[in-house]
Amino acid sequence: MDITQVYNDNKNSVYRLALTYLHSQAEAEDVCHDVFIKLIEHKVSVFPGKERAWLLTVTANECKNRLKFWSRHKSEKLSADIPVEDTQSPDILETVMSLSVKERTVIYLYYYEGYATEEIAGILKITASAVRSRMERARKHLKTKLEGVEI
Repeated sequence: MDITQVYNDNKNSVYRLALTYLHSQAEAEDVCHDVFIKLIEHKVSVFPGKERAWLLTVTANECKNRLKFWSRHKSEKLSADIPVEDTQSPDILETVMSLSVKERTVIYLYYYEGYATEEIAGILKITASAVRSRMERARKHLKTKLEGVEI
């Protein structure tokens, strides 16, 4: 089986099926890539002449799995404009967003979302003491960065 030939013959069908399910070009392209990677990994189990049926079956299953995942993990797309309450300075949020990912995450979950350190530990799958350590480091960095900024 020539993988390149199978890809060239079936890429449009796989893409269109994925697009039909997902209504997103980026997601359809991801599924398309995943399906052809699976073909390369499982080429021994695909009967010659049945590649198209196998590819479309795998495409449908992959799309269904993604749709199930999305329904269980509903989220909104992040925007560059995160709303800030009137009582806070936009400079503070900007400074928080300039912290490292680990520090920024615990600060955001604690102060903006109102989670306790034990809850943050559960969300991030780390210990509560690690959360407190990250918070302490983040506060020091924030203090350094915000000195001289009028709040």
